Amino acid sequence: MTSAVKARPGRGQLGALLAAKAVSDIGYALDFVCLSVFVWERTRSALATGLVSVLLYAGAIVGGRLGHAFGDRWDRRTAMITADVLRLVVLGLLAVLPDGAQRWWLYPAVFAVGIGRSVFEGTLSAATPVLAGERAQLVNSVLAGLKGVAFLLGMGLSALVVPLVGFRGVFALDAATYALSAAVLLALRVRLREDDPGAVGTARVAAWPVVVAAGLVPLFALRALDAFGSSSQHVGIPILGGALSADGAERVAGLLWGGWAAGLLLGSFALRPLANRLIARAPGLVFCLSTVVMSLGFIGLFQADTWGLRIAAGVAAGIGDAFSEIAFKQAVQRLPDRERGSVFGLSQVVVNSGFMAGLVVTSAVLAPSRVAEWVLLLHGVPLLAALGVALLRRRAA
Repeated sequence: MTSAVKARPGRGQLGALLAAKAVSDIGYALDFVCLSVFVWERTRSALATGLVSVLLYAGAIVGGRLGHAFGDRWDRRTAMITADVLRLVVLGLLAVLPDGAQRWWLYPAVFAVGIGRSVFEGTLSAATPVLAGERAQLVNSVLAGLKGVAFLLGMGLSALVVPLVGFRGVFALDAATYALSAAVLLALRVRLREDDPGAVGTARVAAWPVVVAAGLVPLFALRALDAFGSSSQHVGIPILGGALSADGAERVAGLLWGGWAAGLLLGSFALRPLANRLIARAPGLVFCLSTVVMSLGFIGLFQADTWGLRIAAGVAAGIGDAFSEIAFKQAVQRLPDRERGSVFGLSQVVVNSGFMAGLVVTSAVLAPSRVAEWVLLLHGVPLLAALGVALLRRRAA
């Protein structure tokens, strides 16, 4: 193995990797919006449209299970490139298949996109301390910020790109973003695991015992509760948009999500230096407090009666979301490299299972006239749980 392969990337190489990740995230956000619209326009079926989200998160659960089973053993570069190539192929086919075949291929394609994203995200999170070294917290912050950028641009571009290139063009553009990401990973011969990839053992690391021994069970439980609760605003914001503007629900929803994305950017970049030491010293406590802020923000977004308060609540939710994501990664990244892959895979299973379960329950029981109360209930549970865990951690300290 050459020294180039073993080297930690410089700023330019790491920047290239993050830039490629940002481009593919924008493509994912664009597709996240356009796939549902595409199905609705082709079928006019709420069931068929809802199935898109269900399959996306079902695929993410399968991807998380793959990471849980093999993340401690597989070659991380190969896993990430395979995830990119999988998404490149299924979306490329979606762009060129005839109309009839395109309709039935869309559903396995969405499922495969969910698998690929989950494998890529979990593997990158496990590899970040190796890639970034002492800059790991900064890279975690950048990745959280890129999520906000992708959401903003994806939402905005969806209204502009479809009229210009059509849905097939959108799918082709997204496929191209994964081709770029895979090419960058192939070109950057950097180390993604602390040990020599050729020396990775075959014995599986059991993730749950590691999580229990590291005291991470409360954080995983909170992640599951928060994911379940977060389904409420994903269903509720379009309903709120329709209530506030009958003929412009999509613009209102975009504005509300834009406030959240702005908060994500603030928390990831502008405010991160203020919390650097606290996150490094007590990531579990920061995660709990950030979950409280995020839940309060989403509750406030539905309870507020003025636009200023709604946008402020959305920004607060985004700040809390950014800090909670950074702190959770920081807590898990303290584990030995040998164990991180399977644990991040398990976290993907936990989060996506919670979110999909919440979507199913919310879609089944939510009455539009009770959306504010439903959001209060579903976010109130993780809020109280997070406060309880934070108090216990403070007493233990």
